[in-house]
Amino acid sequence: MNNGGATATATAGAGGATMQQQHHQQYAEPKQEISGPTNVLRCVHVEFDEATGTFKGLPDVWASMVPKAASQNETSTRAMAVLGSHVAPAKPSYKNIFKKTRNRGGDLGLAGDDGLSIGRPYNFQHNEHVGVDPRSSTGFTGLPDKWRMLLKASGISKEEVSAHPQEVLDVLQFHLEGPGPKIPSRQTLRRNMAEAAEIKSFDPNKVVRREKKLGEGAGGTVYLATDLRTKERIAVKVAPMTELETLRSEIALHALSSHENIVGYKETVAWKDEMWIMLEFMNGGALTDVLGRGVDWQESCIAYVCQQALMGLSFLHRHHRLHRDIKSDNILVDVNGRIKLADFGFAVSLTSEENKRKSVVGTPYWMAPELIRGLEYDSKVDVWSLGITAIECADGEPPLIDEQPLRALLLITIQPSPSVEQPDKWGPAFLHFLKRCLAIRPEQRASTDQLLLHPWVKTASPRNLFAQHVQTVLGSKR
Repeated sequence: MNNGGATATATAGAGGATMQQQHHQQYAEPKQEISGPTNVLRCVHVEFDEATGTFKGLPDVWASMVPKAASQNETSTRAMAVLGSHVAPAKPSYKNIFKKTRNRGGDLGLAGDDGLSIGRPYNFQHNEHVGVDPRSSTGFTGLPDKWRMLLKASGISKEEVSAHPQEVLDVLQFHLEGPGPKIPSRQTLRRNMAEAAEIKSFDPNKVVRREKKLGEGAGGTVYLATDLRTKERIAVKVAPMTELETLRSEIALHALSSHENIVGYKETVAWKDEMWIMLEFMNGGALTDVLGRGVDWQESCIAYVCQQALMGLSFLHRHHRLHRDIKSDNILVDVNGRIKLADFGFAVSLTSEENKRKSVVGTPYWMAPELIRGLEYDSKVDVWSLGITAIECADGEPPLIDEQPLRALLLITIQPSPSVEQPDKWGPAFLHFLKRCLAIRPEQRASTDQLLLHPWVKTASPRNLFAQHVQTVLGSKR
C-alpha cells in the first residue's frame, strides 16, 4: 500500500527512512476538487534560442525549474524533450518473431537483428516458468503436465515448436482456457472495484493484536500484528478515516489482484476514526534492505528477482492493470526466498474507453521517458521500472540517484538508455535483457511475457539459493 514513505508496510525492519529512501520522492495524482471557471484558457508561447541555449517566453516559475546544471548542448540537442513534443508514439510492430541462433555457450538462443532478441507476447499465465528448450521432447521446458500431454498428442511437430514457440503456446492456451480476460468497460470496472473494495465495520482490536511498529508515513502507520482468528502474523496499515476516498481505489485493485507474486490482501475494517488494512506479512522486508553499494549480487540472484517480479507483472498486465511504481521499495522478500510486488497506491486499471494513460505518477528515478513527457503510455512503463530495478540490484543504487529529481527527469528523457556502471563485469545476456527493458521507444521495449522467455531469465537461481543470499545479507546488516 502507498503510505507516503513507509512502503515497508508489509515488511520487517522498516523503521527510519534510509538516505536512498529519502530520494524516493513520489509524484501523485492530485485530488479532484471543485474548480473555478471552466472555459478559461491561458496559452504560453515558448521558443528555444539556439544562440543563447535558453528558452524564451517561459513563465518565471517554469524558468526557475529548468536545471541550471544542464549543459547548452543537452538543452539544444533535445529541447523538444524538455518542452514535451507530445508526438504520439509509433504504432507497435509485431514483426519481431523468434529466430534461432547460438550464444557463446553453444545453446540455442532467441535472436533478432542484434543476435539476442525475443518475440511477440503470448497470453500464457506464468504460474510456472516456461522456456524454449530444443533438447526436450516437446521443445519447451517448464510446461505444466496437462499442457505437455496435450502438445504431444496434438500432431504439432518439434520443428513447428522451434519455429513458432509463441504461436504454439497461444493455441494451447486457447484450446484449454479460451481467450484471455477481455478489457473491461468503464462501467464494468467501476462495478468490479466497488464489489472488491468491501470495507467492514467492527472493532478490529477484537481480532487483531498489534505488536510492533514497522513504518510510518503521511498515509498511515504500519504494524506487525497477529490475526487472533488464525494465529497468523500479518501487516496492518492503520490510516485515518479521512484517507478513505484516497485509498478506496488502491484497496479495490489490490483485492482484485490475487497472485503468488503479489502481496496478499486480506481485508479492510473501518472503526471509529481509523481504517485498518490487513495484508500478508513478508519477514525479509523490502528488496531495498538487501541492496547497497557494498552488497555483491550474483547474476543468477538478480535473474531470480526479475523472473518473480515479471510473473507478478505479467498477471497484472494480462488483466489490463498497471502498477506504475515498481522499484526495490515495492518488491518484498522473505527469508524463504519468496518475492512479491507490493503497494498499489499508484496502480490503475485500463478500460475499453481508456486503454492508455497520461497521468504522471511514480518515483522519478524509476520513471519511463514517455511517462515523464506526458505521452500516452501502457504496461511498458512497468517494464522500464523493472529494468531500472535490475540495475539497482547490480550497482546497489538506481542510475541518477545522486541527481536532483528534476534534473534526473530531464536526463532520463534526453540520454541514451541507462545500463550498469561496469558492463564488463556482467554477462552479455544480462546486458541484453536490460537493453530490452530499457528501450527508449516503448514499442521497441519487450513485454513481460517476452521477457519471461528471455535466455537470461532461464539462468535464475533456485529459490533456496536466493533465500540463503537474503539471509546472509540481512544477517550482516544486523
